[in-house]
Amino acid sequence: MKHKSPTELVRQFNKSFGVITRKKPEVLQEKDWSLKASLMKEELFEYIEACEKNDLTDIVDAIIDMQYILSGIILSHGIQNIFSELFQEVHDSNMSKLENGKVLRRDDGKVLKGKNYFKPDLEKIIKNG
Repeated sequence: MKHKSPTELVRQFNKSFGVITRKKPEVLQEKDWSLKASLMKEELFEYIEACEKNDLTDIVDAIIDMQYILSGIILSHGIQNIFSELFQEVHDSNMSKLENGKVLRRDDGKVLKGKNYFKPDLEKIIKNG
């Protein structure tokens, strides 16, 4: 059986529960984004607590809840139709951080930008989307 994507499932939730799904990219008013941000913070803290307890079931639960909220945020901002393209652009930018096929890192492990790095052009995709 083929499973639906998280965004498709959350679209079903939104329709059933009367949550707005926008059809084109837009910025939300604070009353619309603040609850989503608060829920995401709550789940992030639950993820951290689960990791500290070494509780894999709670870790997975927190990850899925964050994905659920994130999919809802994608739908709320109306970027569901261009999300894959936006993600690909950011991925390509991240991969451009390699320097001659090697990863450059700071002492704390953060990946640094190589000489071929390019900033993702998200605005172009949003405007064309």
